[in-house]
Amino acid sequence: MTKEISQEFVNEIFQGAIDCHQHTGPSLFARTCDSIESALEAKEAGMRAICFKNHQGITSDRATLVAKATGMECYGGICMNRYSGGINPYSVEAAMRMGGKYIWFPTQWAQHHIDTYGRPEYFHMKIQIQYGKENATTKGIYILKEDGTLTDETMEVLTLAKEHNAAIASGHLSKNEIVTLFKKAHDMGLDKLVLQHVQLNELWTWSPTEQKELVDLGVLIEHVSLYIYEGRYLISPKENLDLINVVGPENVVFGSDCGQLKVPTPTSGLKGYVKALLEAGASVESINIMLKKNPARILGLD
Repeated sequence: MTKEISQEFVNEIFQGAIDCHQHTGPSLFARTCDSIESALEAKEAGMRAICFKNHQGITSDRATLVAKATGMECYGGICMNRYSGGINPYSVEAAMRMGGKYIWFPTQWAQHHIDTYGRPEYFHMKIQIQYGKENATTKGIYILKEDGTLTDETMEVLTLAKEHNAAIASGHLSKNEIVTLFKKAHDMGLDKLVLQHVQLNELWTWSPTEQKELVDLGVLIEHVSLYIYEGRYLISPKENLDLINVVGPENVVFGSDCGQLKVPTPTSGLKGYVKALLEAGASVESINIMLKKNPARILGLD
């Protein structure tokens, strides 16, 4: 049985919140708001910071301008899809030198993503490639060599992440790629590692044992607002809370992952998510860890 939590109580808890994962325009995909609109909404809600993710590439430059225009603390990074050259150390270095905080490994251009969702007929692939399917290359990005070790370019990216104290996020890689990536990153001393979409059933589901093994490497498990707004995740707030408790809130970082049409804006979505988890039984202390403390560490704010 859930308990009722007032919106006023949620608004109070939300002061100082951080969203490490939101999608805003401009983008190839239609979004509920652009980056300036999202920043203004976050500022009005009393949030501390937001971080823009765009499947099409670099957002650290955008974040700098939006912060200047709105007075909201904004950050970005780079998503290593085909638009930015895939696993491209040159693009990564540029993004980091422009203030980037996050390096997202391939999402829609990951080989695992393409193998799962398939072919040029897939809706998102049609949006991303405007050439007609007979000309569309769907060769995905794979970060392992034939011997199972990381490619040279991936190793260069990890070196850059260490130099710039940036976070590494797993994107939509296969499980084998992700585990190999995080093990090497851990061995290199990187301590800002984020496993994304732990409950995106279409791509994979990570068992409690698998999650705990990654947590032992210092990986934070990302949980996102989209869980309660998109049916493909097939998870209730109570089930989400149970997943969080598998590894403990100290090993979890929140993000909205919102911005898609038909779901709330990033700030509204994150608020709704927090409210749902509180009503499912989450403690205020645990919410503060996942909504404020851990995101601040990932972004290097504390």
